[in-house]
Amino acid sequence: MDTRVRMMRAWVWLALGLQLGCGGGGVGPRDLDGDGHPAELDCDDANPTVWRSVTGYTDSDGDGFGEGSSSVTCVGGTTKGWAWEGGDCAPLDATRWRSAPGLYPDADGDGATGKGPVTGCVGTTLAGYQEQPADPDCDDGDAAVSALSLAWPDTDQDGVGAGMAIAWCPSPGRQPPKGYVLTSGDCAPGDTRFWQRLPFTHRDEDGDGFAVAQAGTVCSGEHLPAGYDTVSPSEDCDDRNANRTVRVERWLDPDGDGYGDGAPVLRCVGPAESRPGETFRGGDCAPGDGTRWQPLSYASRDGDGDGHLSPATGQVCSGFWLPQGYSQAVRNDDCDDGNVALFRTWSVHADADGDGVGSGPASTFCGTATVPTGYSQQATDCAPQDATLWRMLAFTHRDADGDTYTVAQSGELCAGSNLPAGYATQRLSGEDCDDTNATAFRNVTAYADTDGDGVGAGASTLLCTSGQVPSPWSASGTDCDAQDATRWQNLSAAHADRDEDGFTAPIPAQVMCTGKSLPLPYFLKAVGNDCDDADAGRYRWTYIYRDQDADGVGATPRQMTCLGPAVLAGWSMYGDDADDGNAAVQTDEAAEEELSLILDL
Repeated sequence: MDTRVRMMRAWVWLALGLQLGCGGGGVGPRDLDGDGHPAELDCDDANPTVWRSVTGYTDSDGDGFGEGSSSVTCVGGTTKGWAWEGGDCAPLDATRWRSAPGLYPDADGDGATGKGPVTGCVGTTLAGYQEQPADPDCDDGDAAVSALSLAWPDTDQDGVGAGMAIAWCPSPGRQPPKGYVLTSGDCAPGDTRFWQRLPFTHRDEDGDGFAVAQAGTVCSGEHLPAGYDTVSPSEDCDDRNANRTVRVERWLDPDGDGYGDGAPVLRCVGPAESRPGETFRGGDCAPGDGTRWQPLSYASRDGDGDGHLSPATGQVCSGFWLPQGYSQAVRNDDCDDGNVALFRTWSVHADADGDGVGSGPASTFCGTATVPTGYSQQATDCAPQDATLWRMLAFTHRDADGDTYTVAQSGELCAGSNLPAGYATQRLSGEDCDDTNATAFRNVTAYADTDGDGVGAGASTLLCTSGQVPSPWSASGTDCDAQDATRWQNLSAAHADRDEDGFTAPIPAQVMCTGKSLPLPYFLKAVGNDCDDADAGRYRWTYIYRDQDADGVGATPRQMTCLGPAVLAGWSMYGDDADDGNAAVQTDEAAEEELSLILDL
């Protein structure tokens, strides 16, 4: 309860007591809460635990020192939460209450101090501070960390730094600044592949997989880079040229054909490299001839030099290929290898009529490149004594009357280059319905036209003609009246003009047998919409208005009326008369003015 409220209650009770005591002597002082202190002296006579007013300070942590400014407080013998003395520098910490100057921070108690001197809030001891400065503490919140560490720039981010180091406090869970690492010694700060120097014993400078003995160290990554090794690979005879690896044999080649002769010499050269007059192959079978250097086997040769070979085996000193007149394949295209004029074997047949096709049994000759005169390689001449006929040709169609229309007929006959006229291997102009008559070749469907109107009727008849339907027949069989030449087709009627005013009215649909058009008064399509087909003077539906003042403009209501070209007397097609009882008034001036204003907007 607030102290002022308690004091007010005490004064109220004191006043009541004085009033009550004025009427009778001998009554003692009032003590409402029974704490042994009269109401006029009790600062809260409604609470027996407090009775005296003191000037003190709020003491939240109970360390005997209060905080803030002093105030009057009602207390008893056991009242807590207040103190006579103020100035508590840590109101919520009972272990600290006084300010001590000239101290050095040591919050983690590791003996290393932060920047000072400072004024510290302490208690009976100097916990968290030292009286004298010690080694600097880079993290006064962790007793395990005090001294600064070094971090180096890692520009290539390979985990190893180099260059100017910075001081860094290694608190737990704290990483070095971005771009810095705790390991130094990067031998290639700008290359993520290399960061440490590794020893090597062999060097492959030209990268050919062959090395020379050479010891040293090189800036590397996890392993030695390419071209460095600690084992001994094959020895390189020239480590500055990747094409030169081991010493190879070379032969002298005086004729320059790529094949040498004699004993070889050792050279440090590449596979395709040689000195002038040397080669990497020996065994030249013709040392003085640059066109020949190796013996090649053959299976055929040309003994008489006519360009045609016959079977023979052996070897001949050659270049890349066998020389002309030799072949590795078995060839037998010379029937007489001792006579240059004869080389080809012919199996031919006698050609008595000279048409290029022979007949009879075959005869064999050793001759030249052309077929022997009077003979042919073919034996299929079907007319050995007729030069115009020599082969059998098949036909599938026949045109006996020569009208170019054919009938299907298969067979074979002796012919020359082509089938003779009247025979073919495919249909010509079409199928012939009469191959004995050149003027009749096409079947047409016809109907009897008994009334001569050009349209027939009845059952159809198939006629073999020149392609046209002859009279008295017709290609159409739809005549609805075969005995009347004026009628031949069915037409539908859906409208009629019975009053002959030029306007039709709908009728039930009906079909009529007629000529080129429907007879009057019938029509297929509507012409207008006749409202009275029995009266030629009326043919249209129109809305009209009663015109009682005969000024030419009527008034509502309107009615639908069947009219002719003119409007009935006393009626008008216009219905906006503002006063149909006055012929001088037709329009509503106020409405007209309002409409004019609207249109002007």
